[in-house]
Amino acid sequence: MKRIFALLLVLMMVMALNPVKAQNAGSLEIYITGLPESGLDWFRNEAFPAFAESYGADVNLEILTGGWGDFDATVAGWITTGSGPDIVYLGSEYAATYGSLLKDLSDYFDESDLSAFLPAAVETVSWDGMVRGLPLLMSPRPIFYRTDLMAEGSEIPTTFEEALAFVEANSIVEDNAMVQMGFMDIGSGLFDAQEFIGYIWSAGGELYYEDGTSAFDSDVVAEVLQYMYDRRRVMLPTEATAGLPPFEGYPITSDRVVSGIFPLWNMPPTSDEVWDDIVIAPYPAGTAGEPIVQVFIDWLSVPQYVPDEKLELVTDFLKFITSQENAIALSEVVGYTPVREDAWDAIRENPVWDTMLDLTVTYGRSFSDIRASAELRPLIVEQVMLFLSDQQSLEDTQMFLKEDYDGILADNGYLD
Repeated sequence: MKRIFALLLVLMMVMALNPVKAQNAGSLEIYITGLPESGLDWFRNEAFPAFAESYGADVNLEILTGGWGDFDATVAGWITTGSGPDIVYLGSEYAATYGSLLKDLSDYFDESDLSAFLPAAVETVSWDGMVRGLPLLMSPRPIFYRTDLMAEGSEIPTTFEEALAFVEANSIVEDNAMVQMGFMDIGSGLFDAQEFIGYIWSAGGELYYEDGTSAFDSDVVAEVLQYMYDRRRVMLPTEATAGLPPFEGYPITSDRVVSGIFPLWNMPPTSDEVWDDIVIAPYPAGTAGEPIVQVFIDWLSVPQYVPDEKLELVTDFLKFITSQENAIALSEVVGYTPVREDAWDAIRENPVWDTMLDLTVTYGRSFSDIRASAELRPLIVEQVMLFLSDQQSLEDTQMFLKEDYDGILADNGYLD
């Protein structure tokens, strides 16, 4: 707790030196992060003027921007000190972090306002059974396979065991250097913390026990760690093995990567003929699990410090910006998937999007309820990489993950 108080003190000093503009009933400040400049231009030049016109009153809309690198400190400063924008853009996992510090907006949205959204999206924006905002966009994250590069006899894997066999059949190492990777993760490497969590879910596990403590000591986590280690050793027999030589363009079109997890912005345009040779599939499953597709849902939240008399304006804007028309428009501008099912007809004509949407409905698991996520991510990377690089045993890795994360959960008030 001392660490948290120290952080808050620093943040309060920063806020004192850089005060957020005072709010008033005729204005809204909206914080957006992670969108390209084209998306921000769409907000400023199209969405904001359209809302002001439809609202029928003199309302001033202002956008604040930032990056994911300073996201946690910036948002924590606003929400915990009670001063900041009226609407705050959050990633999938942040309802668990800030839920109790966000407004309960349930009374402002009826069934007709929520029914068009994926059920997983409504769950993402809810905390303690209450709606804390509205979903804006989503990014499904399946696995892509280059069928024209696959070794003879290879099939799309559905289990960890099959996935290991696939990677072994489709990886090439020569002269202690990678020539072809059977699998590449989203970070163009051999480990990603979000992928690790995804495999825990696809193996039938969860991050927490019923009492709220970490489940990193479970048999499921042991299975996932062993799978990721074995997969790494297929492509990287030793830590001294050199990686792939440099290549330009998308990994999936480099002819050196047979499968991988990539966001669509790191994939070729869906009109490219290479998609004729790409199969899209969910994550493989562990012994007691089922395949999943991780779905990252970004949403707009309303902090507790926003005065009640302003909530009608705030929620009217949320309904407007997440409408069917604007969901389609934003998707066309930034390339993310609309989170409203009634906006899908416009993109289903494209076979790539059609497949992505079907997989999302059938296998989608929202990347949500990740508690104290800002501290969990570096913990996972540190401890799991020690195991994957042969510097720490499986048992010690699970023990340190469990002990350290339980301490983080306790420090942040998640445990009684």
